Amino acid sequence: MKVLLVTGGAGFIGSNFINYFLRRNKSYVIVNYDNLTYSGNMNNLREIERSPRYHFVKGSICNQDLVNYIIKRHRPDYIINFASETCPKKSLINPAPFFETNVMGTLTLLDSARYFWGKNNFEGNRFIQVSTDEVYGPVNAKDTYFTEDSAVMPENPYSASKASADLLVKSFSNNYGFPAVISRCCNNYGPNQHIDKFVPSCIKNSILNNPVRLNEDANNIRREWIHVLDHCTALIRILFYGRDGETYNISSGIAASDVELAKKILKTLGKSEDQFETTGTSERQELQYAVNSYKIRNNLNWGHKYNLDDGILETVRWYKENRDWWDKNPD
Repeated sequence: MKVLLVTGGAGFIGSNFINYFLRRNKSYVIVNYDNLTYSGNMNNLREIERSPRYHFVKGSICNQDLVNYIIKRHRPDYIINFASETCPKKSLINPAPFFETNVMGTLTLLDSARYFWGKNNFEGNRFIQVSTDEVYGPVNAKDTYFTEDSAVMPENPYSASKASADLLVKSFSNNYGFPAVISRCCNNYGPNQHIDKFVPSCIKNSILNNPVRLNEDANNIRREWIHVLDHCTALIRILFYGRDGETYNISSGIAASDVELAKKILKTLGKSEDQFETTGTSERQELQYAVNSYKIRNNLNWGHKYNLDDGILETVRWYKENRDWWDKNPD
């Protein structure tokens, strides 16, 4: 059997990926390496925790000795790096952990993988760096989209750390022939997302009849949204069919402001729009985070399945049916 090492696999996207991948690929063993910070939740993986094809190891990707031990012991054919500090607002308060995990942790993984994989000239190996469209920054024009060749212009320490990690991965690919691919995805939503993130918090407050509070930029910033399982299928296409050294944007082409998304959630739950509140009026120019995903669609034959209405409906249903899950994960 082949071995896939997934870092950050107890988090939102990582756990959805593991559950999805393991059910559909019977000839693989997955090693989940996660430090179980605030966003990591072992309940996300309870359906497979007893599977002989699944192993969990608690640890930080910054721990070089432990990373070396895991790679030496399990001999992964592939590594997918989901492990990341992800909150832009928190990065403005304390940037250091974002660079420690997102940059130095990525370097630790790269160094270890290069050492062990290099003994066999990287034959049959691949490293996927899971990044974000936020490395490009926002654009002013509604009809403008970033491509993989666009310059990175991060706006906060979080996106700066992710851009730095991407450049680090690219340097390993260019200088060592290291078999790495970078993916940059738009905002995700779906099951198992921590309750303090935007979509789950809107759903929770709607269910509890609490105010849905939006910030002053709720009408001024539009982001693309993709269901997490569409992201997972894109990563699988990249894993099996992507080209080493390449970057692939992943997006749905469906953009919405926070106000528009909150309205969809309230409507799905049969609630009044009077339930949401904004903290003020922004004077910022209207901005959009949007990427062009033509490359992965055309070259790797990938396409997204969920439109936003159906995806939100399914997500709302999941949070309604799994209230015990989010009650145990307070914001």
